[in-house]
Amino acid sequence: MRKRRTAKVILVIMLLAAICGSLLGCKQEKSEFDSLDDFQHARIGLLTGSSFAEMSKKTFPEAECKYYLLITDMALSLEQGKIDGFLMDECFLAPLQWEKGKISYIDETIYQSSYGYVFKKGSHGLREEINDFIAAKKMDGTIAALEAKWFGESEPEGESAMVDLSDLKAEKGTLKMAVSSSVKPFVYVKNNTYTGFDVEFAAAFCREKGYGLEITDMTFEGIIPGVMTGKYDFGAAGITMTDERKEGVDFSETYHNGNVVMAIRSEECSTGFIDRMKENFEKTFIREARWKILVKGIGNTIFITVCAAALGTALGFGLYMLSRAWGRPVLMAAKVYTRIMAGTPIVVVLMILFYVIFGSSGIDGIWVAIMAFTLTVGASVYNNLSVSIASVDMGQSEAAYSLGYSRNRTFFKIILPQAMNQFMPFYQSELVSLIKGTSVVGYIAVEDLTKMSDIIRSSTYEAFFPLICTALIYFALISLIWFAMGKVKILFEPKKRKREAVLKGVEIK
Repeated sequence: MRKRRTAKVILVIMLLAAICGSLLGCKQEKSEFDSLDDFQHARIGLLTGSSFAEMSKKTFPEAECKYYLLITDMALSLEQGKIDGFLMDECFLAPLQWEKGKISYIDETIYQSSYGYVFKKGSHGLREEINDFIAAKKMDGTIAALEAKWFGESEPEGESAMVDLSDLKAEKGTLKMAVSSSVKPFVYVKNNTYTGFDVEFAAAFCREKGYGLEITDMTFEGIIPGVMTGKYDFGAAGITMTDERKEGVDFSETYHNGNVVMAIRSEECSTGFIDRMKENFEKTFIREARWKILVKGIGNTIFITVCAAALGTALGFGLYMLSRAWGRPVLMAAKVYTRIMAGTPIVVVLMILFYVIFGSSGIDGIWVAIMAFTLTVGASVYNNLSVSIASVDMGQSEAAYSLGYSRNRTFFKIILPQAMNQFMPFYQSELVSLIKGTSVVGYIAVEDLTKMSDIIRSSTYEAFFPLICTALIYFALISLIWFAMGKVKILFEPKKRKREAVLKGVEIK
């Protein structure tokens, strides 16, 4: 009961802090920075995995750099005064004007960038086809029309905002395209489907050349590694060409040239807190039926958790039984395995499995995630089971043997039931850690609850409801685990079981 009360208090505190943060975040003041010279000692936001970091070091060598995974997070930090500005191409700032209108930029070009599609080194066939297509569309004005459409002052509306992939025939096969939906307007999610400049251009190419198109969403920094391993045919998400990137991948011809500028705060917030919350709620859940995105994410999170828990438990228990049967060789192997898993962050395990071990295979990221968490849970179950069983008095085994019990019967009837009383709290905590740990599977293109929340934030440029809703859902799922495991624990704790169950078969007078 105390744990539940503590959890509820913590949750209430988090909600109050979030509401206060929203109130404070609404009080935005116009930026005091008027030129690039003012940023020599400023706090500058940079997108992780982007080409802006190198240029920032050259242009603002004494500035303090802060790295973010999403443009949304940089925009929010800028509004709240955590940073003074962030580097971004002008075309990426257009959606901020569509949604918020509170981000401006200094009208000085820091440097010009060139955008291209990414291919595995030496992939000439598809690359040459796309190069020819780019040249042709530059000549007939298609690319210019797409730039005006997607990089304009207002978002495309109606049917023009959607990209139709249903008429792609796949006569020459299906191309796998790696994208990041966080780079609006090149790629983003609208009405639960992918759209944007790169999606429309890729669809036009596939339609003309006779390809199908399969889109895989992931973090921006994961696109190039995925293409390098051959898991995807090409990558597209407003990727700038740099000499360092060209060492690992091939680029298409340039399809867009942009100007990198410094984004700054533009004006004070004019809406009240209540109106802001109503608008935020409508954008997060109602508009474009975005609640369906969260439902899909919840389903994937639960699926990974259930599969990894079942398989990991079987792996850990099976490994322990093998160590009992085969002795030292298995014990040494288990010791190495458990130490490796205990000393390696789960996100690193995910990346190694996805980009290295299964790099050239077509295995889906969700199965890789299940494998990774199965290994983690298996190592934990083995360790905790070993400790719990070792805590049972050895004298009980000796007494059982003297009464004629076999080794296996002694283990399953006497030792294991007592060890489970100590094991279950560890196991309960492991399942809680498992469901929370699934929040990093977005690194390998799995659309879990956290990833879906990021997709919504990248579309709405709002953080309050997506993050609070995500926290509440995780809290609810973890509460269900605590409740279910609490019922299971009673089976192994005689003091908490009903008297009839403890004394079953015994007549009470």
